Parts: sequence; C-alpha cells; structure tokens
Amino acid sequence: MLACRLVFHAVRQLLGNRGATLRLSLLPGLLWLGFAAGPMLLVGTPQLRVQGGGVVPLEAAMLLAIALHVAMAVAWHRHILLGEPARLRDAGRGRQMLAYLGRLGMVLLALMPAMAAAFLLLGVAVRLGSQPAWIVAVAFAGNVLLNALILRLLTVLPGAALRHSRPWGAAWAATKGRGSTFLLLGLATTAAQTLMPHVIGSMASTSVTQAVLVHAALSWLGALITLSLITTLWGHFVEERALR
Repeated sequence: MLACRLVFHAVRQLLGNRGATLRLSLLPGLLWLGFAAGPMLLVGTPQLRVQGGGVVPLEAAMLLAIALHVAMAVAWHRHILLGEPARLRDAGRGRQMLAYLGRLGMVLLALMPAMAAAFLLLGVAVRLGSQPAWIVAVAFAGNVLLNALILRLLTVLPGAALRHSRPWGAAWAATKGRGSTFLLLGLATTAAQTLMPHVIGSMASTSVTQAVLVHAALSWLGALITLSLITTLWGHFVEERALR
C-alpha cells in the first residue's frame, strides 16, 4: 500500500539521518518545549499569562520560534533532496525562507473554504447541544478529507524550498489521480489526532505535568514526521524517486 510505504519512508528518513535531524530540530524543538510545557514546569499552569512589559519579549520569542521552524523546514528539504549540509543558516537561506513563507501563505488561503465548512459543522454541533452519531461520523469524515487536502497542498512547500520555478503546478500535477493515497494518509493523521487527547487525558489523571510534557513531545514528533512526509511526497511524486 503506497500510503504506508510513504509513511515508513518518511520515518526511516528521520532515523537514517539522525545527525541532521538532531542538528536542525534541537533549537526549534527546545523553543517548542518552552512554549508548550514551560508554563506548567515554571508556574504550575498549562497556560502562560503575560502582563505589561512581558508582552513584547514574548512576541519577539514567538517570531524567533517561527523563523527557526521555517529555517529548519527549508534546511531539511534541501538536505534530503539536494544533499546540502544540514544547517539552519546558509547562503541564500533568507530568500529560500521568504519563498517558503509565500507558498505557505498561498496554502493557507487555499484552505480557507474548507476551514469555513469545518467551522460551520462545528457551529451546527454546538447549536444541537449534543453529539449525535451522524455528527460525529460527518466530523470524522470531514477531518479525513481536510487532512488529505492539507497534505496534498503541503507537497508544494519542498518545491518552494528548492526554489523550483513552478512548485504549485508541479506538485498539483504530480499528485493528480492519487486521491486514494492522500485519503489514507488523511485517515492515519485523523486517527492520530483523535487518539492523542485520550492518551494525554488518561495520563493527566495521575500527573498533569507529565501529560503536558508528553503532549509537547508527541506534537513535536508529529511535526517532524509531517515535515519528512511532505519531503517524501515531493521526492516520490514530483522527482519520481524510489521509496526505500
């Protein structure tokens, strides 16, 4: 099954490039841990409350975190697909990051109609005051479709990191007719998103701090797997690379 092979390849890609994975993800990962679990570890609350003069430093830290995450993504794509050294800073990295952010903005715009439909469904569920089986089933199916669409659109991003002349057109054309594969990937993503809150909730009954830390770690691991997966999608579908 192609969807399984794509996921396995993405995971093996992370494990087979452990040095690069660690070098690129360590600093962004620590920042992620700080934002996700820092409030619980420092002040015993899962939410950070900032007042007065603390707002500006927090916003600066968030901008730094975004920049580091984009730099990590660009560097990972170029390391895997071009064999470049795994460095957050490199010649031309600024232009590559701007191109990446531009395509990411286009992806978000393309997702707005689907997101609006999802919020509409959520509004219907809230007005009903309960969650009948058909609402749960429709919500799950809608989430599968949304995740499948997101993954197909995110396939554009490695091309943007490579400064491909037409990353959008190339990715969309190469993934045409692969709906079943993306639906299965969307199903796997939705299943993971559905199960994780239950796992974290069961841990929170014994230790909230442990639950917050595990949630932060699993979320970061999921982000790395997604990054490796969209790199694999571009490499396999657009560049026609074989899967290991």
